[in-house]
Amino acid sequence: MLPLSYDRSEVDLSNCDREPIHIPGSIQPHGAMVVLDEETGRVLFVSQNVDRFLGSTNREYVGAQLSDVVGSTVAHDLGNAVARSGSSHIAGLVLKAKLGDSNTLADITVHRHGGRTFLEFEDPASPEDTEVALHLTQSLVRRVDGQKEFDPLFRTTARLVRAMLGYDRVMVYRFLHNGAGRVVAEAKDPSLKSFLGQHFPVSDIPMQARKLYVQNWVRVIGDANFVPVPLTPRVSEEEAPVDLSHAHLRSVSPIHCEYLRNMGVAASMSVSIVVDGELWGLISCHHNSPKWLSIPLRVSIELFAQYFSLHVASIEHREQKAAAMSTRTRLDAIIAEVRPEESVDTVLKSRLDDFARLIASDGAGLWSKGEWASHGVSPPENMVPELMELVAGRAGRAIWDTQDLASFTGNREIYGTRVAGMLAIPISVSNPDFLVFFRSEEAHQIEWAGEPTKTEIKTEYGKRLTPRGSFDTWREDVRHKSVPWSDADLVIADAIRGYVRDVMLSHNDATEEQREKTENQRKLLNAELNHRVKNILSLVKSIAAQTGANSESVDDYAKSFEGRLRALSYAHDQSFAGSDGGELGSLITAEADMHRFAQMPDRIVISGEPVGLTERAFGVFALLLHEMMTNASKYGSLSV
Repeated sequence: MLPLSYDRSEVDLSNCDREPIHIPGSIQPHGAMVVLDEETGRVLFVSQNVDRFLGSTNREYVGAQLSDVVGSTVAHDLGNAVARSGSSHIAGLVLKAKLGDSNTLADITVHRHGGRTFLEFEDPASPEDTEVALHLTQSLVRRVDGQKEFDPLFRTTARLVRAMLGYDRVMVYRFLHNGAGRVVAEAKDPSLKSFLGQHFPVSDIPMQARKLYVQNWVRVIGDANFVPVPLTPRVSEEEAPVDLSHAHLRSVSPIHCEYLRNMGVAASMSVSIVVDGELWGLISCHHNSPKWLSIPLRVSIELFAQYFSLHVASIEHREQKAAAMSTRTRLDAIIAEVRPEESVDTVLKSRLDDFARLIASDGAGLWSKGEWASHGVSPPENMVPELMELVAGRAGRAIWDTQDLASFTGNREIYGTRVAGMLAIPISVSNPDFLVFFRSEEAHQIEWAGEPTKTEIKTEYGKRLTPRGSFDTWREDVRHKSVPWSDADLVIADAIRGYVRDVMLSHNDATEEQREKTENQRKLLNAELNHRVKNILSLVKSIAAQTGANSESVDDYAKSFEGRLRALSYAHDQSFAGSDGGELGSLITAEADMHRFAQMPDRIVISGEPVGLTERAFGVFALLLHEMMTNASKYGSLSV
């Protein structure tokens, strides 16, 4: 047997997260593969079992044109199929193709990737499968379309997929925000034990496998005991590896096959749930004996997977929108009393108890401009600067959370009991300021599908790590940690972040507007003050000149001038006083006394009935009369 692209015997749990599973150099044996150069159309590689479909010709396939391998008719049909699929990796289909001069029929998928064209040959689907495929997607969509909440949607989906495809167990598996997964729905054969509600560790699905699940939505393993079929010839050192990321027949990691066998699973199918480009969950199907799914059924279930993902996204976005709107309504009530002259920090500090009630927590705190305020459970104040420095370095400008502050800080004396978990919300776009929530330790149990640890066994080659051999329920007692922050908590946190930032920006705008208004008022006041000072100086100059002209001696001048300045001061006070109103005659007399002289007692004559003035009218008349008398003394009859 030809060697594979890498030595699969060297793969174990110590390095499986780095295993290049997209370039195994081999395929599963229930089909065959031909790989072409996309530009020349000539054969580059074939699977070692290709004769099963093309006949025992003992011919050299590598370098041949496709038409020489499968016949001109099928080659033409495949060319049309790949053209219809476009330049993407989406597969085109040719069903019940008659290959070459033989009577062999095959269902063929064809896709392009990495400058190569991949042909995958499988046994033709039965008439029953073809008929079922026509109705499968429609039936599934119709039955789940009316479900508007997650729990009934997941239960219905698990039950329907099992009923229509015949697997012994169908689970809906949802990833948590920490990467681990939880079985949220299950339909199974009564003889099987249940995994419902149990958790699976993040290491069960390595990151490179999660990436492939996003690229390839349906993954079938027909027999967990299969022997890989190599591609021939082996890739040379100068050539790029054969990337089978989008190939259905791609071989599977031996660690994953061992994992399935330890579960007692002989065959499986995984259907991806992809939301916003991320792997949200899986519909995982297990069977106790080998089971393959024909191409028409796989295409049908892939279409359903795409619809189901959109439906999940719709429900999730609707729930997030409702949570965000509810949070904003509650925040409106909290922030309703903010005034432009009051800093946002002051408002947040005074309302920390209200914020603490927005998210299930035992305490809340505000770290702003290096100052700390808290309500309820929080760390010792002298520990806060160090903690917030760690959080700012980890979170940056993103929301950050942990249920295990003791491990995060390395300080198990301070954290892990009274303060065990933390959710940090950045509230400033320019400073490392955070609104934080704390949770105390809450001892609880997590049910795992088997103990989530690696197992070491002895083999003829020495010790090696293997997947866990038991999937019996294993309960982990969790201590020194808080209850994890849920997706719903993070949605509310995001709403708080957006709201507080909006408030801060609008408050800054309002503050700037108030500053501008105050500055305009200051300029107006200065201009008015300048005008009044000039008028008073002119008036004093005029009074001094007229007093001198009508005085007989220096003593007479000083006495008259002092009296007129006193009258001016009184009249000026009256123009800004009048808080209780007053009498018009007294106001006119006060202004007139500044311009009377002993030699000219009748210079100003006042007559008329008494007239009372309100507070507002008194002030207006005082200013008006003062301006008129001043102008008369400068330019009019009182100036001579």
